[in-house]
Amino acid sequence: MVFTAVCLASVVGLLEYEGAINLLDESESVEKPLTNTAEEMHPLGEQCLTTHDVAMHFHPYLTIIIDGDEYLIPENSGIYTETCPEAMHMTHTHDDSGKLHVEGHTVEEVPLEVFFDVWGKHFDETGIMEYRDGTIAMTVNGEVNTEYQNLILEDGQNIVITYTSN
Repeated sequence: MVFTAVCLASVVGLLEYEGAINLLDESESVEKPLTNTAEEMHPLGEQCLTTHDVAMHFHPYLTIIIDGDEYLIPENSGIYTETCPEAMHMTHTHDDSGKLHVEGHTVEEVPLEVFFDVWGKHFDETGIMEYRDGTIAMTVNGEVNTEYQNLILEDGQNIVITYTSN
């Protein structure tokens, strides 16, 4: 009997946590955890560069604007990570200028998603990082672009992602 009660309480608690049921007062809201596109690494993000002998090397530029303020992309993003402990990922930074380095031992079409996955940050049409309740827009070389995470990176691209809270 006690075991059954404990199991039932556990199931109810899990359903409440997942948002499937709401046992709380109607005025209280339960926030679901935000999904993160970076939780599942794009296969190209798992490639580690152990030498500088590469067949592909180019530099797009990424600017992120959150509610009017530039968000700096950290230096050395994608260098010496858990996935590539003694190497660099194929997408990485060396400074906080927004210059992305895209390198590979073979020539590949590399989507922007690879950099965000390597960086560990969410990005798609629903928002960027933890910013999800507003409006997301992206331009590439000054032109509106809705490919978001699927944008294929190219040399010299000027990518600007703008998030505005509601």
